[in-house]
Amino acid sequence: MGLLDQVLGNVLGGRSGGLGGGIGGQSGGGGMSPIMMAVLGLLAQRAMGGRGSSGGGLGDLLGGGGLGGVLGGGSGGLLGGSGGGLNGGMLAGGLGGLLDSFNRSGHGDIANSWVGTGDNQPIAPNQLADALGPDTVNELSQHTGMPQQDLLSELSHVLPGVVDQLTPQGRLPQEHELDRY
Repeated sequence: MGLLDQVLGNVLGGRSGGLGGGIGGQSGGGGMSPIMMAVLGLLAQRAMGGRGSSGGGLGDLLGGGGLGGVLGGGSGGLLGGSGGGLNGGMLAGGLGGLLDSFNRSGHGDIANSWVGTGDNQPIAPNQLADALGPDTVNELSQHTGMPQQDLLSELSHVLPGVVDQLTPQGRLPQEHELDRY
């Protein structure tokens, strides 16, 4: 995956649990931390216009058995293999969709600070919940196994850094730049 791997490793690796462990040492499906699953699932969902692969919501993207198989290296996973995965185009679409969510909820100035080259403004968990919407928060919580407040607290800490590092030029990546992802 290249840059996406590096970004998630940099941002999540410094937090308690890192990539493989979650809150309290729990790890999600496939050895991936629940917060990493949440970030990847959120980007994938926003890339799909807020829907799962068949219009059924985030649960379709995350799968009934957790994110490990869906996000893992198999050809059917969002991230891996020859089946397409969460490639640069999907990643850019996911970032764009995420920023749209923040703009619609009145928190665009905060999210735009993560994209820009200045300091990242913090986001409170309740502001993040407003931007994501209750259905998305509920589905992320269910599929990661994290209580909603823990999920929102963790995401409010890691999401600014993820968006910041995925937009190193202070803007969403352009088509010709997507091969880095």
